Amino acid sequence: MNNSKASPAPISVPDVITLVIAAALAFAFTQLTWFQTAQVSTNGLALMSPTPPALPSSLRQSLTWLLPLAIALGGIGALVAMFVPRLRPAGVVAAMFGGLIALVYFLIFFMQNSRSLTDIGNAATLVGPGFWLALIVAALLIVQGMLPRRTTSTVSWSRYTPYLFLAVPLVIYFMWIIYPTFYSIYLSFTDWDGISATPNWVGFANYQRLFSDRDFGISFFNNVRWIVVFLTVPTTIGLALAMIFNTNILGARWFKISFYAPLILSFVVIGTIWAWIYEPRAGLINSLLTGLFGISRGPGWLADRNLALWAILGAAVWRQCGYVMILYLAGLKNLDPSLIEAARVDGANGWALFRNVIFPLLGPITTVVLVISVIDSLRAFDLVQVMTRGGPGGASNVLANFMYIEAFNNYKYSYGATIAVTLLALALFIIVPYLYRTAKTEIEY
Repeated sequence: MNNSKASPAPISVPDVITLVIAAALAFAFTQLTWFQTAQVSTNGLALMSPTPPALPSSLRQSLTWLLPLAIALGGIGALVAMFVPRLRPAGVVAAMFGGLIALVYFLIFFMQNSRSLTDIGNAATLVGPGFWLALIVAALLIVQGMLPRRTTSTVSWSRYTPYLFLAVPLVIYFMWIIYPTFYSIYLSFTDWDGISATPNWVGFANYQRLFSDRDFGISFFNNVRWIVVFLTVPTTIGLALAMIFNTNILGARWFKISFYAPLILSFVVIGTIWAWIYEPRAGLINSLLTGLFGISRGPGWLADRNLALWAILGAAVWRQCGYVMILYLAGLKNLDPSLIEAARVDGANGWALFRNVIFPLLGPITTVVLVISVIDSLRAFDLVQVMTRGGPGGASNVLANFMYIEAFNNYKYSYGATIAVTLLALALFIIVPYLYRTAKTEIEY
């Protein structure tokens, strides 16, 4: 009896090429410039929007939906050919049909615009690189069906499958994280307003303006206040709660749930709830001040320049305490009980046990808590936007909200990108030493 496992079916190299071609078509359609004029620049996907970009009437667009269909057929056909050998011919034909559908789109486009294409230059309209790349790739989807699928042109499943599975998330990560990051860095050296077709290079002018901008200074120091508060208040309260609930007190589980519950809510919901709590006439806090202390007119928490930021920080701390508590509880559960018992035998109890044994052992968790607290402080946006929108008079603004206002409200995309790059630099300044220390510790271990 043969107990050897059947070897997995080999993957044909042409099938892998087909998948890459389909991915290139998707990238060209969704990420690269399809059409651009002096007023607008757009990718192919934006043409399917309910409110598509305004293009010259001489440039007619129809049947754009054929391209997503072609991408789907190409990608699915390639995957079927790769992983279902008995359906490989059908997968190859599906990919070829996808390329044919894409070519139909281009053929119809050229037929509809045969007269106006000669006037595109006069109309200041340019067919972008995404359009031409998609045209070439669509032709390649048809050509791939003619490639030989011989046994000698196969690769081992076990050797290349991990890379194939990694390819999709890596491509998505590159498209949505890496590429936009570097493009934002590029925009920070231009004067682009988000509407003009081409950004103009201005060098370090945006950075010179940034560091002399009073509003940037207010937002920066507000972020510093966030960091200071987050490093002290939630960390202290969260550690204290973790120490309390790590014991066998009555109802500990329900208390843990109640303190963790705010983490389930989105920042928008939290901001809305706390805006009601801070409402000056019928809010919970001012109602308590009136009922318990006879204060007839409580402060306008979110309308006072001196109180708005601290009111928002109160809502943020309310959420953050449960997060820190969970992290410290996880750390306490992983402590070696023998070390604590040995300390008790040596006479350490109460504060001495915590200060000399438990807290030092929680050092790695404390490092994680501090880094997460700093990162959360730097990316603070939702609560500010929901509760005050940076007001009154910019008093509660933070860098992320300041960036949003400049880019999307004032149409200063390059200046917003400059703020984003500065925020990224601040985060890296804190994160990189932590990662270096962590990696060094693991290597030494």
